[in-house]
Amino acid sequence: MAQALAGDVSFTAGTPFEDLAALTLEDVLSGAGLFDAAVGGPQEDEMPGILDDSDLMEDFVSDSEAASNSKSAEEISGAIFGTSNDRGDYFPYPNKAMMKTDILFSSPRLRFSRAQQEAILAWGKDLGARDVPSHYRIEKFQKEALEAVGNPTVKVTAASGNVFYVNTVTQAMVKDYAHPETRKLIHAYPEFTHNKLSEVWQASKWLVDAPDEVLTPMVRLDGKDYYINELTRCVDDAWFIPLRFFDMDGAKWAVGRKVQAAQDGLHVSEDHDIMDCAAFRNNWPDIENWNPGGQIFAPQSAQYAALMPNPDRELAAGLEWECPPIVLFIDDVSGNSTKQWNVHYSCYMSNGGLPRSAVEKDCHIQFVATSPHASPMEIVQAICDEIRSTGGKTPIKTWDSVRNRYILIRPWLLFLPGDNPMQAELCSHIGLTANFFCRCCHAGGTKLFKESDEGFASLLQTGRLRSVDETREAVLQQLVLATHAAAAKPLQEAMTASGVKDSLAMPIINRLVAIGKALRRSTSSRKALTPEAVNQTLYEELLKRRDTPVMNPLLGMKGLDPHKDTPVEPLHTLLLGIVKYFWAQTVWILQKQGKFAEFNARLNSLARAGLKIPNIMGDYMCRYRGSLIGKHFKTISQVMAFAICGLVEEPLQNTWYSIGRLTVLIWDTAIEDVQSYMHDLRQTINTVNDFAAKLSPSLLTLKNKFHIFGHIPDHILRFGPALLFSTERYESFNHIFRLCSIHSNRQAPSRDIAVAFANQARCRHMTTGGYWLDARTKRWVCSGREVQRHLQEHRVDAHLLGVDLPKPPRHGTITISSESPVHTSSSRRSQVRTLVSRHQTSAAHLESPLLTADGKWFRGDSLVTTSGDVARLNDEVIVKQHINGASCLSFASILELLSPSEARDRALVIVRMSQLQTTAHNTLKLPVIQRIGELTVLEPSDITCVVNVQHDCASQGCMASGQQRLRQERELTSQVRTVVEHRDTISYVVNTHSLHNQQHLRRALPPHLLMSPSFFADRLVLHREAAASLRDHILQKKLARDAAVRKRAEDALRLANQGGSMELSLLDDESTHAGHSSWTDPDHDELPGGGDNRKLIFDDTIVAPRGPRQRRGGGNVRAAEPEMPDQFSNSTGRGLAGQKGTQARGGRGSSGGARGGSGRSQRRGGRTKGTATQLPAASAHSGGHESMAQTHARLVPSSSSATAVASVSVMSGADSNTFTSQAAAGFSTGSDGLPQLRNDAKQKAQECGLAAEQTAEVVKFCDLSLIEMVIDLKTHLLKNENDLLKRYFRIFVRHPDFALRLRHVVAAILLAPNTPAYHSGILNQVANHIEKNLDWVGLPASCKRDPADWALVKSAISHELAQMRSSMKSKLDMALKNKQDIYLLTTALMMYEMRAKREHWGRVAFLRSCASSWNQLTAVKKKATPFWDHVDQELKSVRATMNETYVSADRRRVEEAKFFADMVLRDVQTYAVTAGQLQMAVHTNDTLTDLQRNAEQVAGTFIAENTPAGAANADDDVEDLGLNVETGF
Repeated sequence: MAQALAGDVSFTAGTPFEDLAALTLEDVLSGAGLFDAAVGGPQEDEMPGILDDSDLMEDFVSDSEAASNSKSAEEISGAIFGTSNDRGDYFPYPNKAMMKTDILFSSPRLRFSRAQQEAILAWGKDLGARDVPSHYRIEKFQKEALEAVGNPTVKVTAASGNVFYVNTVTQAMVKDYAHPETRKLIHAYPEFTHNKLSEVWQASKWLVDAPDEVLTPMVRLDGKDYYINELTRCVDDAWFIPLRFFDMDGAKWAVGRKVQAAQDGLHVSEDHDIMDCAAFRNNWPDIENWNPGGQIFAPQSAQYAALMPNPDRELAAGLEWECPPIVLFIDDVSGNSTKQWNVHYSCYMSNGGLPRSAVEKDCHIQFVATSPHASPMEIVQAICDEIRSTGGKTPIKTWDSVRNRYILIRPWLLFLPGDNPMQAELCSHIGLTANFFCRCCHAGGTKLFKESDEGFASLLQTGRLRSVDETREAVLQQLVLATHAAAAKPLQEAMTASGVKDSLAMPIINRLVAIGKALRRSTSSRKALTPEAVNQTLYEELLKRRDTPVMNPLLGMKGLDPHKDTPVEPLHTLLLGIVKYFWAQTVWILQKQGKFAEFNARLNSLARAGLKIPNIMGDYMCRYRGSLIGKHFKTISQVMAFAICGLVEEPLQNTWYSIGRLTVLIWDTAIEDVQSYMHDLRQTINTVNDFAAKLSPSLLTLKNKFHIFGHIPDHILRFGPALLFSTERYESFNHIFRLCSIHSNRQAPSRDIAVAFANQARCRHMTTGGYWLDARTKRWVCSGREVQRHLQEHRVDAHLLGVDLPKPPRHGTITISSESPVHTSSSRRSQVRTLVSRHQTSAAHLESPLLTADGKWFRGDSLVTTSGDVARLNDEVIVKQHINGASCLSFASILELLSPSEARDRALVIVRMSQLQTTAHNTLKLPVIQRIGELTVLEPSDITCVVNVQHDCASQGCMASGQQRLRQERELTSQVRTVVEHRDTISYVVNTHSLHNQQHLRRALPPHLLMSPSFFADRLVLHREAAASLRDHILQKKLARDAAVRKRAEDALRLANQGGSMELSLLDDESTHAGHSSWTDPDHDELPGGGDNRKLIFDDTIVAPRGPRQRRGGGNVRAAEPEMPDQFSNSTGRGLAGQKGTQARGGRGSSGGARGGSGRSQRRGGRTKGTATQLPAASAHSGGHESMAQTHARLVPSSSSATAVASVSVMSGADSNTFTSQAAAGFSTGSDGLPQLRNDAKQKAQECGLAAEQTAEVVKFCDLSLIEMVIDLKTHLLKNENDLLKRYFRIFVRHPDFALRLRHVVAAILLAPNTPAYHSGILNQVANHIEKNLDWVGLPASCKRDPADWALVKSAISHELAQMRSSMKSKLDMALKNKQDIYLLTTALMMYEMRAKREHWGRVAFLRSCASSWNQLTAVKKKATPFWDHVDQELKSVRATMNETYVSADRRRVEEAKFFADMVLRDVQTYAVTAGQLQMAVHTNDTLTDLQRNAEQVAGTFIAENTPAGAANADDDVEDLGLNVETGF
């Protein structure tokens, strides 16, 4: 074994193995059957082919032939496992048996447990096979071979103490360079491709954005090494300093600085230029030898001399450099095959220098690490530490199997694909559920902000981009903040405000917060520490972590910006995001309209030719519509527009058109025109978002993937086509990981799985020709020729190792039609194939030179096109026609395939040309063809590819009236399904949403048929309307819930007044009934209607409202109860459970025992008698929407309803009648009955659990006369009414409609052009006006009587004023930064349907001037005078100047108007006007809204500062509110 591994085994080849009879057993021994079952069989959901007679005929062998071909056990053993006498060249394996066993047991996708391996080896030995290795021997060989090739598995201990194992990245890169076939594919330099984009090295990250120091620092030309940052002499005595190298048009080029020679030395230009490296003549060592120690550069360029020579030149010592990028993927994967979740965080990597076609293969995906214990960031920390170790002075020295010499490599991170939650963690971002949910930018905000016009529009565009420095600073601030006492809430606020949450820093932060809380509490042994002492202790605790990682290591990696280098992933964001959301909405609509069955039939009737998918699976997708996966949604995006045509309204139909177009753009693998592609992509994304805003605005606020997907155009420019950073390949690789996890003993999962993957990579590297360093001879060796040839000749073994050996079909091959087999005399069944002559073909009447008169052909079933597609009869294909010497692409359908019977004849394809219509389909917006062209005879080489076309059922009126028999177990059954019957075979629609053959479709279709129509003329108006619709929708749902709750309470009380007893549930405004699941569904656009069939169970008490915070617990646990009014103080119940079957609880007269099966015992004592009365509840909601006035009337109860609430009887059942009769007897008999009445009342009070004071009050109540009792009850009823009014008032103040009305009022006042102040005294004056005009905000008059209630109103006014001022200030600052003109700024400020007049321009110009002057103040002055106080002072100064200068009020008004007009002129001169006519539109008082007009009148009455009585001029009539609303003074 040692000799074999050391290379001492002879490399001469042995006798080739060609025993065909032994192949069957060999395949079995190598696991062929198991492999086919695991990976080689039909794909999931693909129906296997049907065995016909021809298949059976080909496999039929007579008994005599089988006997003649039989081999002895000894011969089979020698053929399969080899013999001791003829081992052949199987280095490093001792024999063929060891090689075959190693391949079988190292298969990635066919894993065996130890018991299975031993069983297979025992089976081979029992058959008499020779050289079968023992299990110990094969394990020993694998271990020694792994050490010889290079064992990449190392142990890592994280700072937290977690232990896991890593297969080093450097070893994976070394193997790539030591493998000749892989090495030929690696790109070391970026490439400039002139507006084309297909690979990652052609995109901007590698070509432009990556730092120069992480890229390949040199290029070798004619034996000389040219390094970056070194002076280079070029042809014609030109000088150049290269900064980076790249490929262009097959040659090496450099980006750098030109250098000019002068008398005082060389002058380096600050501008960048490019130069062909072929012009280089002398490198820096040559130049330095010419002028040793002399001054070369001029004094002003001396800083460049300090960079020479490049430090990498000294490190290389004559070796070449390459810096390949790495793509790192990490995700959470279950290690179980069952549904039980066994989380492992697994990390894989790919060589970023490989082309996309290679990266998608399993053999080029390398396992790095996994752990069920360590966090993802701890795994990333280990990888980053390893990559950093290769920088500086410790690069990787590896063997270049193409150059046949050593080179130095230094890998760097290119990007980090993954799903959105994992990418957010890698960015130190808080996640998708945060207010600021985007990891790439600062988009987002509070729920109210996202529902506002401004916030809603911001979700449809990218916000201010995040930066690494900003994130690092935020994490550091959080760490520092954690060293302060009581830091929990400030930390939470900081994370919420910034959206930054570092998973590596969080354990430290949590520990510091916990320590701080503990130190602030006193114990029996010490006192609580002061805040200063706590801060000092926490700071010292943090300093103990100075030598351990406390922050995301990716934030400090050179060449990596996690916010930019975590590209949006198409699978999770588009297919499992946008497509999934619209699928759910569409299915819901179809079900609601009763069209889902027809939709199912249409899916089953769609043509799949040209889609390159196994089956559309319409029945499956409709049945399991809520559990589909990515491949289903990929199919849906391609065909959905056809399936719903005519079933849904036009907006939804156009939405699926846009989704199909978007999917095609995302799956484009070769972008021919980057600028045109990016324009189409951005426009399509905007269109999909606009349709979402139009159809379901809540999707954009609830589903953050719509916004996140808007970043994908930037990521495509940065990394190339979206499939380059798709995670589908890694998600598929998870299957291999799961097999390794399952076939381990689970004791050391991280180590065992890492070793298993290392062994797989070792076996694949050895058997496919990779090199490794022999430790004894110190030379690089590879496997023998027989080993390398074995995989080429044994495709089963190649598949076992994950090595694909593609066998492309021969273009032009025609499969001859199968006919009924017949038996021949040799007992074999053979085909009888009928020859056809020219006159028997469908093109007999054509005059074609291809159809010879005496030719004979066989009819065919299918044809292999030039693109590799298999075209069948009646398929639509793209054909190449030669017209006037030029070739063009056209559409045609295949009618007949003719395969020649003699070599002198040609294979022919008879097609019917299709006519392409000049206009697109009216509904589908796709090209239309008609199969009415002439017949044409073509050669197979003229058939380019198959395209997907669907029948034009919309125009032809096809109905789902046909039936199709179903096939089960490869047999036709009596089961049928409904399909669409097509009325003709002429009209078809070209499916340009098909992902397959898109490049050919674009070349075959004219440009105008590829253009997308514009669906929305004004996106801003659409977004504004969508935001308003969203707010109204949320408000209506809120009000409907409250109205339903109140109506149930009123109905229950009304029923109680009619007789019997009850237990009432008064739910607060935040609770919803458990029986109405649709109320909690945010995606439902309609409110549920109909009645509520649940029963209300009445008790003998009136109880407290029951909401989410008063929910009953089990056992003796009770929720906190709110304080109740005095008249309810003797109630003991807890409220209606709100669940069907729940029984009432209480004392005498209530139902005892089990309550609806809940098993909870009675809380208080007392006997249980009688039966609880059950009455049906009234309808919860009558359907439809109610007006705001009706809503207000429902929220503010009338006195009659309040009286009804308090008039519920406290008696129940038979006991109530007894108690009433006894009371009546007591009243009628005088004082003799009072003692008994008092005793009964006392007993009743005790049973109900009343306090002693309450019991005494009840007893005292018995002494009253009947009239006194009535008066007492009336008093309590009125008090009850006031309490209920207060309750509903507080509900209303929290309602969105009140906030919406108040927001409009505040905006109208602050945006009025005559507002005298913005901060000073405004709150009180606005509150005073609202107090006098409560109808402006819909408040009841009773709120003014209670100071607490009015304080709530005033607090809401103050909040809205502050919010409005903050929004105005932000817009002013943004306008200053972006230099917006006065009209755009005014339009931005006119929020909440405010309309601009000319006077607004002057006031806005004045505000911008104030903002500009305030921004120039020092920080101290800004703190002393906030912005809006500064504005008020400026307004006050202007008024004072006008009052001092002009006595007449009329003159003052004129001069004030001039003053603001001059402000507008100066503003226009400073900021160039770019606004359009829409923004410059002018409104008058007549076109203003009533609210805005009234608000301006009110603002004119406001007082800005204290004025002595009588100081105002007689001309200033404040009562005449309409005179002076233009200027504002």
